[in-house]
Amino acid sequence: MHMQTYLIKRQNVYHFRRRVPKNLIGILGKNEVVKSLRTSDFRTATRAAMVMADELERLFERIQTDTDLLTQKEEELVYKHVLKENTLSLKKEALQTFDNRQAEDVELEAFHARTFRAEVLEDLRLSKLDTVKDDVDKLLKDFKVTIESSSVIYKQLSRAMLRALADTYSNAEIIVSGDFENPKLYFDDGYSTIENGIQSESLLTFERVISKYIKDKEFSWGKKQREAQVAKLNYFLTYAEEIDGLSANVRTLESITSNDARNYKEHLHGVPPNTSKRFPDLTPSQAVKKAEQDGLNTLSQTSQNNYLQVLSTLYSFAKKELDYDGKNPFEGRGETKAAKKLQRDQRDSFSQRQLEVLFSSPLYTGCKTLSSCHLSGSLVPTKSHKYWTPLIALFTGMRMQEILQLYLEDVYQKDGIWVLDLNTNHKDKNLKTTQSRRLVPIHKRLIELGFLDFVRDKKTTNTSPRLFEDAKLASDKTYSSTFSKWFSRYLNNLGIKTDKTSFHSLRHNLKDSFREAGVSDELAENFMGRSTGSTGEAYGTGFSLKKQHEEINKIAFQHILPSRLSCR
Repeated sequence: MHMQTYLIKRQNVYHFRRRVPKNLIGILGKNEVVKSLRTSDFRTATRAAMVMADELERLFERIQTDTDLLTQKEEELVYKHVLKENTLSLKKEALQTFDNRQAEDVELEAFHARTFRAEVLEDLRLSKLDTVKDDVDKLLKDFKVTIESSSVIYKQLSRAMLRALADTYSNAEIIVSGDFENPKLYFDDGYSTIENGIQSESLLTFERVISKYIKDKEFSWGKKQREAQVAKLNYFLTYAEEIDGLSANVRTLESITSNDARNYKEHLHGVPPNTSKRFPDLTPSQAVKKAEQDGLNTLSQTSQNNYLQVLSTLYSFAKKELDYDGKNPFEGRGETKAAKKLQRDQRDSFSQRQLEVLFSSPLYTGCKTLSSCHLSGSLVPTKSHKYWTPLIALFTGMRMQEILQLYLEDVYQKDGIWVLDLNTNHKDKNLKTTQSRRLVPIHKRLIELGFLDFVRDKKTTNTSPRLFEDAKLASDKTYSSTFSKWFSRYLNNLGIKTDKTSFHSLRHNLKDSFREAGVSDELAENFMGRSTGSTGEAYGTGFSLKKQHEEINKIAFQHILPSRLSCR
């Protein structure tokens, strides 16, 4: 066969083209391999094509005989094929079925997508490859390819499948938000190359932009500032490479979406200070896991802002100096004072009237049945999670999932103070951030309303170790998804639901109550399991349980009317 049969010429430039063997199309996700040889000289193109043909033959042989490992670039073809098929399928289904959606549906489905993505990434980190065995087998069967499940290539395909599923859930979050025109949901069906990382010189890769950015700052930065800025940029690139395997020389600025930026911001919440020096052998996600397990302090809000700001500045530099015309996904991500105010404005606490309506509703004064608890009747369901969850949220500021996943063992006395212990001691538990792991003092008014009596009764009669065994684990492996929908309907039935109120509003109510009682923001944030925003937080041990107990009991909660909610 003459080598020139592998050559085609487009716009006076030679390209290499080689058909993929039929039994390998399903593995590689391509019918043919096409790559620009970047030359108009026939002799040069012929020599390059010969080398490339040899490389491809060795690749095909390795896949067939399992004599070697696939390279990262080869795995990338499988990853892209699966991601494309999954994403287009989800997009098509959404376009056909989405109609008159509510904001709460979008928020819930986006939460599910993020949760599933986290689970898949954990499977990938722990090499739980059996979780995608059915998916890999189906892929191989569809394309009539046989590979032993014990082979190393099968395991590589499984890892590529897990990466594709993780990014499928990222795209799913984009889809459920209604952003169907997002570039991440489109795939180039034109000529491709097995070397997925090959980029045109005109594309703005992070490696190229950072190099020019540092050179531009050569005379305005001191050595220490330069090292600090480069370290922050490199940390993001390490974080991103852990997720999808792409290095800085192939990752473009344009490829980072708003969803990616938000996920990175959430990741920073759990990062310990000096993580690269303290845990040089751990990946970013492993370091976060280690910090959570060991109860380590995490980056202050100021430090998190700095990590985000350096990326935003890099994008601004690219716009100004390198003609970058894409979006800056990191713009405005930092929690500045203005951003915090805007965030508060976007989410409302419940008003005094709304709280009075809620806590004097049939659920607390007498309802028809538990399933029709918005209708008046004689049943006061004090043994139900529906009764206690809103009350606990108001008095503690705890998140919905934090409440519903409590076990009986999590309610106890410490130093004479009754507490709720927020931990991850059971497989069905999860906490949002490292700061979420905490002891929450129980307000005296909640005790007066009969909460400890309820707990004691549960400990005596319960066959389940969980406090709210009637709250069932949903398909997304959370207790909150089902309750969230019910609570939203309940607010609607009471006529107090607005676009800016939800169960989370109770958390805002406690923050407002702390502020009105003159309690410091730092203690309030610590109490509610959030970062205080102070750099000094990383070097302290937090507030004592006694101090938190004293401060929470300064709040009288007058909106819980004694005449409406009797002590039980």
